[in-house]
Amino acid sequence: MTHLETTQLIRRLQLLQRRLCEMANDLGNLTDPEIVAVSEEADRLIIQLQRLRKEEAEYRKTVHRSNVTVLAGSQPTEEVSEQGRTFLVKHS
Repeated sequence: MTHLETTQLIRRLQLLQRRLCEMANDLGNLTDPEIVAVSEEADRLIIQLQRLRKEEAEYRKTVHRSNVTVLAGSQPTEEVSEQGRTFLVKHS
């Protein structure tokens, strides 16, 4: 999914959130079938956005790992290690 599509999903979710607030104020009953239907649609969008963000994070992690591997392989006289979240380069 592209950045534009993600942005459109977020805008749609924001619209649904505003609509839910208005409906709750007007109807005063959060279990009204109309409110439940809009809430379920918002839930589906939230899950879709979470999946997209997870996929993006996994992709970035994979790209980062491949870059570290290339760096480590290109410097045979150095030892690359990770301690916590810090990368250390030890020259031989």
